[in-house]
Amino acid sequence: MEQTKKYKGLYWLVFLGSTALLGYMIFTHNPWLTLVLPFQTTAFVKAMDIM
Repeated sequence: MEQTKKYKGLYWLVFLGSTALLGYMIFTHNPWLTLVLPFQTTAFVKAMDIM
């Protein structure tokens, strides 16, 4: 069975960036807070290779 190398670095960068953005939006009480959550959760799942 052939194994392929998966590059997960980009997903980790997106996750960390969206986590920082989420923290900023919580701190500033931004009403668009929930728009960050899909990016954060999807990037985390892809980085952990769950999906």
